[in-house]
Amino acid sequence: MSDKEYIELKNALASTRMEGYAVTEQTEHDCARLMLGEISVAELVKEILSRPARAV
Repeated sequence: MSDKEYIELKNALASTRMEGYAVTEQTEHDCARLMLGEISVAELVKEILSRPARAV
């Protein structure tokens, strides 16, 4: 991922936080994997759904 893409990702995640959504390190990692083409959206959805639920 280029420096420009990384900055754009960080800006998008900051905007998401300002909207009141939680953005974890895992979220950032998942977004980066998508951007790098390491995983498809369908694969990531399956992976996220198989993760244990977080306590709120």
